[in-house]
Amino acid sequence: MSSKLHLGIVGACGRGASFKAACDAMGDVVVHAVCDIHEEGLAAARERLGAKEQYTDYETMLDKSQLDAVIIGTPMQHHAPMAIAALGRNISVLSEVTAAVSIEESIRMVKAARASRGIYMMAENYTYMRPNVIVRELVKRGLFGKPYYAEGEYIHELKHMNEYQTPWRRTWQTGVEGVTYGTHSLGPILQWMPGDRVVRVACEAAGSHHTDNLGKPYCQACSTMLCKMASGGLVKIRVDMVSDRPHNMVNYQLQGSDGCYESGRGRGETNRVWLRDRSPDMKSWLDIETLADEFLPDFWK
Repeated sequence: MSSKLHLGIVGACGRGASFKAACDAMGDVVVHAVCDIHEEGLAAARERLGAKEQYTDYETMLDKSQLDAVIIGTPMQHHAPMAIAALGRNISVLSEVTAAVSIEESIRMVKAARASRGIYMMAENYTYMRPNVIVRELVKRGLFGKPYYAEGEYIHELKHMNEYQTPWRRTWQTGVEGVTYGTHSLGPILQWMPGDRVVRVACEAAGSHHTDNLGKPYCQACSTMLCKMASGGLVKIRVDMVSDRPHNMVNYQLQGSDGCYESGRGRGETNRVWLRDRSPDMKSWLDIETLADEFLPDFWK
């Protein structure tokens, strides 16, 4: 009997297929089943992913296939219901972001995860970016002192994609007011504030300035969320997927009692850090890459 974990991938004709390289690299998992509502492309997806089984109905896959875990790579409005269905069968879940699209869904997700023998993980990939990992290690080793303020920005103009490529985004990302896609910004920051958590939020935006191809107004631009932390710290998150401007999806800042970090604002700019124990004075920044040999974990090397 195989000791490998048997995975099912839902959304296999689209985003779900992007997990193939990661599955192959692990060595101890096998893609056993694939699922997608696009039946015409499903056989090709099954062959491409090396799966033995294919399904057009997700719950049928959960019930009939012998799975240890599922990877959810569907549009975001399906993430929570699909995760809850798998957890209810004690099947572990790796879900694309976001985990849910409402507070009510989030509450149901937490309850399902706590009640299940399966494990839930949200597949937030920005926490694994090289500069973000180095900052996390610097924090872990105490070089920032006590982190108490951070900023994250996800600025990614997506109007054409909303209207013509992935129209579900037009409803769930840019048709809803507020920060609808904040985990790329918030995820790394929460790892830089270990043991802390958000206890309350406030959000404002800068008004609606764009319409779609049908003349319908988009959500307001520059949605900005302030997160008060349990420790008393503060986090600011800005998400803007409608303003016309170059992308800047990985902007971060972190302030601690003994150090601070600022990512480069544009292509080619330096990710820089000031550390009381490493910088020669209060005016001198260090290129964070100069610390990589010492602080980058082995899994990244």
